[in-house]
Amino acid sequence: MRQKVGIALALAKEAVVLFLDEPTSGLDPQASNEFSKLLQVMSKKGVTVFMVTHDLFRAKEVANRIGIMSKGQLVKELSASDVSHSELETIYLQAVSGTLRAGAANS
Repeated sequence: MRQKVGIALALAKEAVVLFLDEPTSGLDPQASNEFSKLLQVMSKKGVTVFMVTHDLFRAKEVANRIGIMSKGQLVKELSASDVSHSELETIYLQAVSGTLRAGAANS
């Protein structure tokens, strides 16, 4: 409910940027799906959304760009449309296991 209230406040204030930290944590699948649709609508209206999440499926679904961090370093940045869900999972697992080097951020 807090996530919904926060988004409602952002809409009311006509925010142009949102910073979200695990916004779907604790939501059931239906609420998470509704939240993702809302983020997509806001994005189409020009709102920039920065979202931290461990939910790779949701990230792929709503993002234009995805950055993967490991130990405080950006180790990979990619276009969401250029990667499948399974490829994103593989890249993420490589990043957290340390087999993806920090110098590969934009490759």
